[in-house]
Amino acid sequence: MSGRFSSVLVASVLALTAGCSVGTSPSPSPPPMPDTPSAQASPAPSADDLAGQEALAAYRGMWDDFVAAGTTSDWQSTSLGRHATGQALTNLSRGLYADSANGLVTRGAPVLSPEVSSVEPSGAPVRVIVADCGDSTNWLKYREDDGTRATDGSGGRRLINALVERQSDGSWKVSDYGVQELGSC
Repeated sequence: MSGRFSSVLVASVLALTAGCSVGTSPSPSPPPMPDTPSAQASPAPSADDLAGQEALAAYRGMWDDFVAAGTTSDWQSTSLGRHATGQALTNLSRGLYADSANGLVTRGAPVLSPEVSSVEPSGAPVRVIVADCGDSTNWLKYREDDGTRATDGSGGRRLINALVERQSDGSWKVSDYGVQELGSC
């Protein structure tokens, strides 16, 4: 290599690396954005709203427990008392007892669409009324011995009204309910 060429090469490399040095800080970051209001926190739910949510959860839980017990018609299932008490628990157990005595089990599950009808007393609720139009189209009884469908009628939509009450331990349980005739909603 000629001396002149190597001098030009060295000078070019030095010129390129002169701007780079080890330990220099990176380019400054952009200035912080001014504080902007973040999404406003939603207000805490009211006591009535919380009671309604708890009551709906208890109502759905009661039916989930009943569906599970119904697959074997286990009228003594301890899970029935998790979300039901009083007359509601008695009705669930009696229905399963009758199915067990008749050799019936249920398959499928109801489709529920419960809504809170009322909360009493407002501001410090202890009682919630739930209204539902439950659909039992795919929740039917079958004979346990041979698996044939029982002749107890077809499923369909029925109005269900339930009373859900706050218990002494603070939990919410369905204490009574009524299922109306097929096609009532």
